[in-house]
Order: sequence, then structure tokens, then C-alpha cells
Amino acid sequence: MTRPTAPDRTEHLHVLRLLTRPPVRGLLTIAFLARTTSAVLPITLLLALAQSHGYTRAALVSGGYTFVIAFCAPLRGRLLDRFGAHRMLTVMGTVTALFLGLVACSIEFRWPWWTTLPLVIAATLSSPPLNAALRSSWRHLATDEAQLKAVHSADSVLEEAGFVLAPLAAGVTIALLGPRHAYEAAAACFITVTVLYLVAARRHQLGTTRATPSSNTSRPGRDRRRSRRWLGALAVPGMTAILLPLLVMGCVFGGTSVLVPAYIQQQHATFWLGPLLAATSIGGVIGGILYATLEWKAGLWRKYQLLTLGFTLPATLLFLARPLWLLASLLFLAGLFVTPLFINAFLLIDATTTDDTRVEANTWVGASTDIPNGIMAVIIGTLAEHHRWDTALLTLTCCAAAGATGALLASAHRTPPAPAGTARHAASSSDPPAARLPDPPDNAQAAAPAAAMDPRP
Repeated sequence: MTRPTAPDRTEHLHVLRLLTRPPVRGLLTIAFLARTTSAVLPITLLLALAQSHGYTRAALVSGGYTFVIAFCAPLRGRLLDRFGAHRMLTVMGTVTALFLGLVACSIEFRWPWWTTLPLVIAATLSSPPLNAALRSSWRHLATDEAQLKAVHSADSVLEEAGFVLAPLAAGVTIALLGPRHAYEAAAACFITVTVLYLVAARRHQLGTTRATPSSNTSRPGRDRRRSRRWLGALAVPGMTAILLPLLVMGCVFGGTSVLVPAYIQQQHATFWLGPLLAATSIGGVIGGILYATLEWKAGLWRKYQLLTLGFTLPATLLFLARPLWLLASLLFLAGLFVTPLFINAFLLIDATTTDDTRVEANTWVGASTDIPNGIMAVIIGTLAEHHRWDTALLTLTCCAAAGATGALLASAHRTPPAPAGTARHAASSSDPPAARLPDPPDNAQAAAPAAAMDPRP
């Protein structure tokens, strides 16, 4: 094995210095806490409502919570893009804290479940999109491609680790406090973390810059602006191609989240529940670390295509996965590519969007997995109820096969460089360092050494 050269060591130290020093270190910590506490909330909410009203009504409230998150996340992101991140995050955080307090009161005093449902939906609608706002700010703290990849990788790995920790934290809290008080504690923690993020965001001048109206008054320009107004980030060239693999991923996630516990219960093998539910997330943590440390010179679009194939190919074998060990193995292998896919999706969004749509574009990453997740959960749940395991596994296989076929047929995409007035900011003594990123590489640029793409003088 060849030893790293002095420039390589300098670059690695440069990246590590970014991750281990303020403000990135503190922001990553806040993001990890926010995602973990937000993942604990629906678990404790379900059990707290079930304790008072039964599982059917509790599931109705929980299902409404999930679908509101999925469908309204881009709308909340668009509010930040249109009216400014600092102002809207403060307003939304305040409103969310109020409604979460009312939800906690409804659970503590056992109000009728139909009064809790609108409060939960209102708290979800007003919840600030902290994840998307934070990911939109990484580019303002990174000075080159290596740092941007490193911070997105660390962010996504910590997010996947939070999905592993959240059920454990919820279980411990429920065991110690009971379901009702566990939800109240989780809500208080989430409000506290939100306040910490708002303070950090204002201190470090994080947030998006509102777009300035173009002086072009030609009809094509008006048509484009009208399309951007209604479609928002979806009108950005290449955005649909970014979201398609995530739709397939959401189908597999939603199907297996219902299939696994139902199939295990039918097989009377409850000791497999933990390993099977955690298999994808464990693979995601490992895959994210490997992706962050390995040097891969291919362009972003080429990587995205190969990572999509890596995720979908193990999933195309799910129709064979009646043995539990094979099901766990396939979920783990597919999970190895989950976090790299998310990292690459965020890097592509950074490369293709401008500041007037960036927060909304980042919210679509989560929404594009959550929406098919909920739909496929209903489909697989219906099949599982009638013990049609082979049909359920074959349905997931077909979804994965469609994703693999799309990845094979897709050609490398080229995206136009972002306008200079919105994609890059001039650095000043009072602002954080601007992200000085090169234009998105095409196939010819992908073969060039990384040093040749460094835009710094």
C-alpha cells in the first residue's frame, strides 16, 4: 500500500479541521440531537395515545402525522426560500413549541383523541425544516469539494446513527417514565434543541439568500419564472432524476417496515425483530463511512447511477428471502448504499440549485422517500394481513427492478452552472467563508484529478 503524499495528508488535515472545529462541530451535534429527538416523538406519541385510546385511534393519529410530514415538507422549505431562513425558522419554531405543548397537555389530561389529531397535524405543519436548512448552509462553511463531501458525509452518517439510537432511547424513556411522560420529555428536548439551532444559525449567519428578480422581461423568461413559482425546486433541471432513486428507496423502506414485524410474528421468531429492523441502518452507517473515506474520481451523476444499482440489485433478490437470514443479509447489503445515495443526492442538489430554491430542494429528498414509504406500507400491510408473503416480497422486488432498470437506462446528466449572483457569495470580513465550488463536472471533467478541479487560486 502506498503511503499518502504530503499534499494528501495536508488535504485530510484540512478536512478534519473543518469537522472538529466550531461552528461545524457544534452544528453537527445539534443536528444529531434534533433528528434523534424528532424520531423519538412519533414512537412515544403512538404508545401514549394507545395507552388512553387504543391502537386503532393511535395509529390514525400517527399515520396523519407521517403523511403531513411527507407532503408538506417542500412547502415549509419554500417558505424559508421565499421569506428568509432566520425569520421563518423563528416564527415556525415558536408556533411548533406552542402546539407541541398543547399536544402534551391533551395526552396528560386525556383529551378526546379527535382533539389531539388536529393539534399534532398543526405542530407538524409548522415544524421548522431544520435538516434542510442546515444542509443548505454547509456550502457556506466549506471552501472546496473535499470539505463539502466530508461535511455532508458526516451529517448523513450521524443521521443514520440517530435512526439506530432513537428506538433505543424511546424504549428506555418509556420504561423509566411511562408513555405519557416519555412523550412530554421528548417534546421538551425537541423544543430545546430547536432553540439551540436558532441561536447557532443567527450567531454564524447561516441561512439562504433571497433571490433577486431578474430584469429579463421576455416571454420565455416570464414562462420560466412562472414555472419556478409553481413548481419551485422541481423545475430545476435534473431535479427529477435526483429524486427517482429516492422514490424506489422509499418503496423498499415502507414495504419492509411492515413486512418484517408481520412476517416475524407469523414465524414466531421475535428474536429476529431487532436485527432485521436495524439491518438497513447498520449497513447505512458502514456504507456512509466507507463512502466518505474512499477516493472515487467519477462524476456525481455517474456515482449516483452506480449507487442506485448497488442499492437496487440486492433488493431485486427479495422474492427469494423467505429465510430470515437471507432477508437480513439482503437488507444489510442494500443498506450499505443508502447513506452514500443520500450524500450524493445532497451534493447534486448543492451543484444544481441556487439559493432561491435550495432549502426546498433539500426537503424533497426526505419527502420523496416518505411519500412512497407510506403508500407501500399500506399495500404490503394488506398483503401481510392475508399472509401473502410471496406476493409481498415479489412486489418489493418489482419496485427494486424498476429502479435498477431506470439506473441502467439513464445517461449521464449535465446541469448548467448556477447563476453567479445566487450560487456563490462574495466573502467579507463579517460573513462566513463562501463556498467556492467548481461547476458540476461532466464525464470529461470527472476523469481529471481532484487537484485540477480545486477553484482556489
